[in-house]
Amino acid sequence: MTRFAAPWFFALLLLVIARAVLLLRDRRAGRGMFSFSSLSLVRDRMTFRSSLAWIPFALEIAALLLLIYALARPQRVVRMAANDRYGIDIVIALDASGSMAAEDFRPRNRFGVAKELIGDFISRRQDDRIGIVTFGVRAATRVPITFDRDVAQAILNKAQVGDNGDGTAIGHAIATCVNRLRTSKSRSRVIILLTDGVNNAGSIDPLTAASLAAQYGIRIYTIGVGSRGAVPMPIKRQNAFTGEIETTYQLVRADLDEESLSEIARRTGGAYFRATDARSMGEVLQRIDQLEKTRLNAPRNEKVEELYVQPLMYGIALLLVALLAGETVWMKVSA
Repeated sequence: MTRFAAPWFFALLLLVIARAVLLLRDRRAGRGMFSFSSLSLVRDRMTFRSSLAWIPFALEIAALLLLIYALARPQRVVRMAANDRYGIDIVIALDASGSMAAEDFRPRNRFGVAKELIGDFISRRQDDRIGIVTFGVRAATRVPITFDRDVAQAILNKAQVGDNGDGTAIGHAIATCVNRLRTSKSRSRVIILLTDGVNNAGSIDPLTAASLAAQYGIRIYTIGVGSRGAVPMPIKRQNAFTGEIETTYQLVRADLDEESLSEIARRTGGAYFRATDARSMGEVLQRIDQLEKTRLNAPRNEKVEELYVQPLMYGIALLLVALLAGETVWMKVSA
């Protein structure tokens, strides 16, 4: 972005315009015209020279415009996110258990859609730090809270169903997120938990973990993932005759503990949402994005580069050329 530190100097343009009008009026009135000897050679040379007598005038006007531009102090401003701004620290806990491979969010499975929409969510939170935890039978921090969107996105893209074992340790996932956020100095700390199952692994009760989060002032938004009723689940088996891995589909009924997810959110001052398809999941993340607005007390850092030096140098150079030309090549000659 370009701005001017002293834009009031542009008022001098009125003087330049006035000077140009006066000089043009004088020229049309015949003032300051050349008078030449009757010798034809001299007359021809002088006639050619007089036809270009506007050049010093044009150079002078261009020089004045450049000087006024330089006086207005043009600056190039680059806005930079500052690490000491008071944004929000957000940790996303993503269920990576086997049931997230269900294909009721076709043409992709739940896990694929969740990764894409979480990536979009991360890209919108430019002033916040983001962390990612995936969980199955155990929970693991994939991305510690960071401003680096590219690293977070790259690691998120590599996450796969089953990376953390086939189970759903919701309590362990919340506790892992709390551990990442408890030392944060941010004024707002948030956990977004996406799961399609019930807590069936780990030694930590989800409600106990939620109470711990509440003690640290951490809000939890829970998202129940999956359509209602039976959903197609891919089952991979090895063909006994060919040895090849074949995929068949089996309809299974979703097992989602909405009551516990609602209570987790309530205890921490968050909210519970249900996402039954890709569209509703996107809408839920957009709603959370609106609920958790970044609160900034520190100004955004700016890198300012002064741009007046070149126009100032060019303006002075053109003005010198104009004055020199007016006193030499186009100097007025009397008869």
